[in-house]
Amino acid sequence: MNVMNKVTLAALKRSRTRTIVTIIGIVLSTAMIAAVTTFISSFQNFLINYTKADTGDWHAVVCDADLDTIERISKNREVKELAVTKGIGYALLEEGLNEYKPYLYVLGFDEKAFEMLPVHLKSGRLPQNENEVVVPYHIFTNGGVKYEVGDTIELKIGYRVSDDGTILGQKDYYRHKKDGVSEKLVVTGTRTYKVVGICERPSFAIEEYSAPGYTLITVLDKSELKENDAANVYIKLKNPRRVYDIYNNLGMDKLKYKDYGYNDDLLRFMGISRNDNFLAVLYGLASILIALIVAGSVSFIYNSFSISVSERKKYFGLLTSIGATAQQIRHSVFFEALVLAAIGIPVGVLSGIAGIGVTLHLLRDMFASIMALGDRVPMMLSVSIPSVIAAVILALVTILISAYIPAWHSGKISPIDAIRQTTDIKLTARQVRTWRLTRKLFGMEGDLALKNLKRSRKRYRSTVVSLFMSIVLFVSASSFSMYLMDSVSNVYQGVDYDLYYFTNERGDLKDSTLKAFRDSVLLDIIEQGSIVRTIYAEARIPKDYLTQSFYNKMIDKGFISDGEDAPVMVTLYSVDRDTFKYYVRQLGLDESLFTNPDSPAGIAIDYQHYYDDQQKRFINSRIFGSKKPEKLTLIATNWGKGERKLEDEIQLIEYANDAPLGVLDYAVQFNSIIVVISDEIRGAIFDGDEEVWNPASMCFDAVDPFEAEQDIMDILVDAGLPTHNLHNIARNIQNSRNIVTIISVFSYGFIILISLISIANVFNTISTNINLRRIEFAMLKSVGMTDRSFNRLLNYECIFYGLKSLLYGLPVSVLVTYLIYMSIRQGVEMPCRLPTGSIVVSVLSVFFVVFASMVYSMRKIRHENIMDAIKSESV
Repeated sequence: MNVMNKVTLAALKRSRTRTIVTIIGIVLSTAMIAAVTTFISSFQNFLINYTKADTGDWHAVVCDADLDTIERISKNREVKELAVTKGIGYALLEEGLNEYKPYLYVLGFDEKAFEMLPVHLKSGRLPQNENEVVVPYHIFTNGGVKYEVGDTIELKIGYRVSDDGTILGQKDYYRHKKDGVSEKLVVTGTRTYKVVGICERPSFAIEEYSAPGYTLITVLDKSELKENDAANVYIKLKNPRRVYDIYNNLGMDKLKYKDYGYNDDLLRFMGISRNDNFLAVLYGLASILIALIVAGSVSFIYNSFSISVSERKKYFGLLTSIGATAQQIRHSVFFEALVLAAIGIPVGVLSGIAGIGVTLHLLRDMFASIMALGDRVPMMLSVSIPSVIAAVILALVTILISAYIPAWHSGKISPIDAIRQTTDIKLTARQVRTWRLTRKLFGMEGDLALKNLKRSRKRYRSTVVSLFMSIVLFVSASSFSMYLMDSVSNVYQGVDYDLYYFTNERGDLKDSTLKAFRDSVLLDIIEQGSIVRTIYAEARIPKDYLTQSFYNKMIDKGFISDGEDAPVMVTLYSVDRDTFKYYVRQLGLDESLFTNPDSPAGIAIDYQHYYDDQQKRFINSRIFGSKKPEKLTLIATNWGKGERKLEDEIQLIEYANDAPLGVLDYAVQFNSIIVVISDEIRGAIFDGDEEVWNPASMCFDAVDPFEAEQDIMDILVDAGLPTHNLHNIARNIQNSRNIVTIISVFSYGFIILISLISIANVFNTISTNINLRRIEFAMLKSVGMTDRSFNRLLNYECIFYGLKSLLYGLPVSVLVTYLIYMSIRQGVEMPCRLPTGSIVVSVLSVFFVVFASMVYSMRKIRHENIMDAIKSESV
């Protein structure tokens, strides 16, 4: 090791506090970079594994391929694996409740198909021969027919054919007689199967939602395939990146393009998709986070190296005087950077990986709840070599950038100036002149504190810049998190009920349906239930009642000309008496105002939340201005009676922001409002035209929605009602809540780490500056400055540091917040607001960190001997 490197190591050992703080800063910045890159790697790996579990581990599929095509594909050198599935035939599902899904569809899998296609068992096992089947559970939940493991079923197998003789498959929806066309099942034989397993609903790749048959999976004997049989071939390539060229490479010129497809989701997450920018968005967000991290890290590490060069200036002068070249001096600074990097980067990478690993482990249940197969494909830590290399390179580049300017300056130091240290402070009396008002307001100590700041402009500036960066980074990170969470919450505005059942019954409900509703409401885990009906009408609103923005939009879209009344869509909700009574009581209104059939009255909700296709963002708006109409004339159409126009008037007693159970709090169209009425006066609206009301729905609020779903399903089955119309809305609501929680955790974790870097930056700068001023403090004490005056001097310096940094930091933070708002506003319309809490915290934290750093630094030199300090050198 050469002399320069030894001197550098000695300087690092002597300034242990600064060295440790710098290493901590490198560790924190590297940890954040490693956490971001590792999370990207883990998230991408999770999406790949999830897609394999959802759609299968295949890259391309050829549908309805004949035996010759299958053999040609299997012999291609680019094909790694190949799976074949073939439809055995259809059979009627006896006593099925879903009229649009009346069949069982037997599908044969070869051995590879069970590996490449997702079949998730709830109980039992996979079939081992062509006489065994696995039955999907949604035959019960959707069709109302239940099979158990061990059952034997005899099926009359055949094929579907439409009236015009076309043979239909799983991609052809059921031709219902009432739709004007029909189909029939041509039975070709009888097969007996033993049920050996119950599986979850097959993926969309196997059974689309519009498919007319529930898929039963059995074993396919490929040796029995005939020349003209049609089968689906799933292909896995050795090099997936060549998948988009495979159509020509396999020589399938006779196939139509519609008979060929890709596993687009899997390819997209593998980074192979041609038409999707998912990875660009993912890496773009990572780039933004890393840019903020690098900005904070460069500020901190640069200050550290700059202070190091300032401390060692006399050393550099002495070394230069005995022959050290400028290149050797610069090498010394870079060597220092590399030594610190060698310690901080490995620790930082391991800390970042460990931190993100713990975070993902704690959030695994939330990730699982967001995805339908989350319990089978957990979100796990995935450390890839490229992500680690990327973190190391970014951290090293950050450190070298931080060291470059101090290294460049160090090589330009004149030996004489460095030894005499005449360049440390260059000033005139005018430069340190202060106002007389300063001495009157703050006394001699305040005046002297301000002179010190003006005298040591470089040190003062470095401290202010550190505080400035801390404020900007903290407020910016807080703003980013605030707007991100607000936008997610805004997009995922949900409903207030957990379970929803569509009755398909107009007018008064059947006794069996009413009984099922009452029995469901009486369940212990059901907190509240409601029966809801809707009708869509139109009302003409004069311009005086409308906001100018809405009226202009109606003109721009060509709905009206200036001066005309505007057509407003009205979604009229009718809720059962108990629900409406509870709703009115919550609003503090008198129920009697809404029960007179001769004067129908309701409650209006004027709030629109919708996605604008032209602006490509979510919009939140209101139609009415400060002056609101007290009644509306509703116009509807009875399509069942020759498109007859209906007209009626309704009073608007109240404008509310909240809706009763089962009713949305917002309209999903820009020109629509919501009006809620009681079931008691429903018949009075468009009297005699009861059929204009849409079929009723039942909504339930449950303590445990998943347990309640099963209990209500049992009640429906006992009542002879179909179960496929029961939907668990709570699952989607919980998903959106968990998305917000996950974003919150990562956002606040990011804010905390940024704050730690900022605090370390300020602490390092102030503590080093205090240490460099030991002689100055000793001289002040030698001329009679008391401890009280000395403390006041330091306190005033802290105040001036804080005020100056806030003077620059707060306006820049507000500007960055506004830029973040403008960016988020491109996707979601929301009001601009400042993170006032974070601003207050940053103001208080600035003074706390400055005072704490000053107190800590002064503890080491407060009781130092005055003569020893004066005789010592600043180095």
